Amino acid sequence: MPLSFARLSFLILIACFTFTAASRAQDEIAWPPPLKGAVKGVVTIEDKSFLEVPKNVAELAAKEGSAKFSVAKTPPKVQLVLHDELGEKAATRRLWSSWGDICRAKDGSVYVGIGDHGDDIGGDARCFIYRWDPATATLKQVVDMNKVIPPKAGQPAWSKIHAKIDEGPDGGIYFCCTLNDGNRAKLPPVAENPKKQLKAYGFHEGLPGGQLYRFDPATGTTKVFASLPPRRCTATSILDLQRNVWWCNLEAGEGNALWCLDLQSGKPIFQGEDKSVGFNRNFALLNDGSILFNGDLVGEDAPLMKLSVASKAISPTKSVFKDSPGMRATTRETKDGQIFGITYKNTQLFRYDTKKDDLEIIGHDWLAGSYVAVCELSPDERFVYYLPGAHGKAWNDGTPVIQYEIATRQQKVIAFLAPTLDREFEYVPGGTYGIKLSADGSTLYVNFNGHPGDRIRPEKMKPIGFGLTSFAAIHIPASER
Repeated sequence: MPLSFARLSFLILIACFTFTAASRAQDEIAWPPPLKGAVKGVVTIEDKSFLEVPKNVAELAAKEGSAKFSVAKTPPKVQLVLHDELGEKAATRRLWSSWGDICRAKDGSVYVGIGDHGDDIGGDARCFIYRWDPATATLKQVVDMNKVIPPKAGQPAWSKIHAKIDEGPDGGIYFCCTLNDGNRAKLPPVAENPKKQLKAYGFHEGLPGGQLYRFDPATGTTKVFASLPPRRCTATSILDLQRNVWWCNLEAGEGNALWCLDLQSGKPIFQGEDKSVGFNRNFALLNDGSILFNGDLVGEDAPLMKLSVASKAISPTKSVFKDSPGMRATTRETKDGQIFGITYKNTQLFRYDTKKDDLEIIGHDWLAGSYVAVCELSPDERFVYYLPGAHGKAWNDGTPVIQYEIATRQQKVIAFLAPTLDREFEYVPGGTYGIKLSADGSTLYVNFNGHPGDRIRPEKMKPIGFGLTSFAAIHIPASER
């Protein structure tokens, strides 16, 4: 029988009430969710299950062409904490996530950043920096960018930190924020997509575009140190401590370009031509201060380019990344002139000899290849550490922590983190864009993306390795290093 008007109205009323109640319940969820057994928000675990190879990984490893690996014999001790102080209705923010490399300061503390990928055009986005104190095992929020750049009508808001966080020679912590897509910073209103018009960002004289900020650990204050050229942003940077200069890649112009700022004077000292940089997510700092970066693709291949610090001239090297846009992750240069890294898309480990201009592709970084956004050379230059599956996919392989031994060319898994952390704390670490080692190489610090376990995961949050960020201190046993 057809529904009566009264019956239909009643059903609509119930549906609206249910939707409203569900929305209100989502708004009232405590976020981040508490970790079972946490002390000051931190849980600590040391479990042999970290060394169990997931079934799907064993199957993939058995396939022809997969990179071979061993597994550590002693599990690490892991400290895990979720980023907190996220503001009101934190569970309903668009996408809590971490996109940039982290900083280990001279005093041993570690600085990391997260953002919510919110409404950056409309000015409703959140972006924070935290400091991990290894002595007290505490993670504390030290920078709220909405307090540094107070929200105003029509003014954009920073939604993430994609470039590196660095400690300068003066002890200040330098960082640069960006938008959901920094390449859109210059755009006027256009109707490229008729269903979703791209709106202009309301940059102005006080906020002309990307800026370099300086956090003072002594006073707890953050100030604008310098502005990038107007309507430019950056997702890629590196600080040259020896020369006290800060390099970045400028996005949102007529193409990518290197830019350098003197931290002593606060003045720019170099700006390359637009379109002079190819794939822009990584460049390497050499011991002499020169910069290696990816050039424009020639066919499917990317030439390796070099900017000489002495002449400020750009020239191609003899080396070319075959079937790849180039470098995605690189270590610092070793004492004997070697840089190690991982390519983008075809995800191969490589070694580059800076003295001989010799590029060697070593092989898959993990199984048949996996996206890696950052890697770290150990202080003794014996190992390269990295975590495959950077863009939220790591948990599909158990979130492995890889130690690559340079001398033997062997990959060793220090731990498969995801199964144990999900079982014990209902947290699934998804992938990372930021890692650092302690000064003695005994602890690997990781800023994770991730999602909560199925039981506590909000209905609207998909299990894709994003939405709930964390920080981990992974203490590597002496016998494994």
